[in-house]
Amino acid sequence: MSKRALVNRWFNEVFTKGDVNSLKEITAPDFVSHVPDHDFKGHDAFIKEFMEWYRKVFIDDEWTIDDYLEIDNKSVVRYTGYMTYKGGWFDIPSTDQRVKETGMMIIRFENGLIKEMWCEMSDLNLMHQLRPFN
Repeated sequence: MSKRALVNRWFNEVFTKGDVNSLKEITAPDFVSHVPDHDFKGHDAFIKEFMEWYRKVFIDDEWTIDDYLEIDNKSVVRYTGYMTYKGGWFDIPSTDQRVKETGMMIIRFENGLIKEMWCEMSDLNLMHQLRPFN
């Protein structure tokens, strides 16, 4: 499977649908996801520490890949996501508000699988959409 196909599956199946089986199919068993101030090491950690929480807090995801670059064993993705906030993030109450997130990922591949990724996302902007700062 091409790197681009793996990235498409990440956004369409893992993020949009929350499909943990797809996650396990397209990532290495010792997959690591780096986000600001935390690393999720392995499938189980990513599922338990991130996906279970995320799927409760945000629903009805729609993701687009705005830019895609491929260099050697890495891909760089600039993405946009729209989702509905259901509550559970920094004690911000749910208003069923539709919000937008943007971000960039660097994804490293090994043996035809996603081995590692670094993600920088617009959490501060997302928080501002839910609770405007005065």
